[in-house]
Amino acid sequence: MDNNSGVEPRRSTCAQETRAQGSASARLPGRLDAIYRDHAAFVWRVLRRYGIDATTAEDLVHEVFLVVHRRLADFDGRSEMRSWLYGIARGVASNHRRGKTREQRRLRLVSPPIGEPLDPEASTKARQAADLVEGFLAELDDGKRAVFELSELEGLRGPEIAEMLELNVDTVYSRLRVARQRFAERIERAQGGAP
Repeated sequence: MDNNSGVEPRRSTCAQETRAQGSASARLPGRLDAIYRDHAAFVWRVLRRYGIDATTAEDLVHEVFLVVHRRLADFDGRSEMRSWLYGIARGVASNHRRGKTREQRRLRLVSPPIGEPLDPEASTKARQAADLVEGFLAELDDGKRAVFELSELEGLRGPEIAEMLELNVDTVYSRLRVARQRFAERIERAQGGAP
C-alpha cells in the first residue's frame, strides 16, 4: 500500500487472459495473473512517482498490464521483470501526460476561463509563456525533465526528489543545475527575440 494516498490498485485475476495465451504461457516466466498479483502495487507506485494522481493511477495500472498481456510473449528474461514493468509504466505515464497536456491546450484555445476578463494582450503573453515552458520541457530528456518538474513546478526539495525517483541526491542536483541553466538560456533567447 502506498503511504501517500492510502489507495492500492484492486486485485483481480486474469485467468481468462492467461488461458487465452495457450501453450505460450508455459514458456513464459510467469502467468499474467501471477505477474499482476506480484507487481501491481509496484507499478502503481511507479505511476504515482511519475505524477499520476491516485485515482488515475489505478486505471493506468490496468493499461500497463494490457500492454504486458500483449507483449508478454516477447519478454525474453534478459532483464528483471520489475525493470521491464518499470519501462512500460514510464511509457504509459508519459503518454498519459502528453495526452493531458494536449487536452489542456485544446481547452485553453476553445474557451477562456470563466470569470476572467478577455484581455487580448495578456492572453497572448500568457499563451506565449506557456508555449515557451512546454517547448522547453519537451526538449529535456526524461531524467532532467522529471527533476526539473518536481523541483520547479511541484516545489519539492532535492532529497525528496531523489527518494521519489530512486536517484542519488548528487545526480538530482546535477540534473537540476543543467536544466535550470538551459531554461535561463531559453528565456534569454526568447527575450532577445531569438528562436
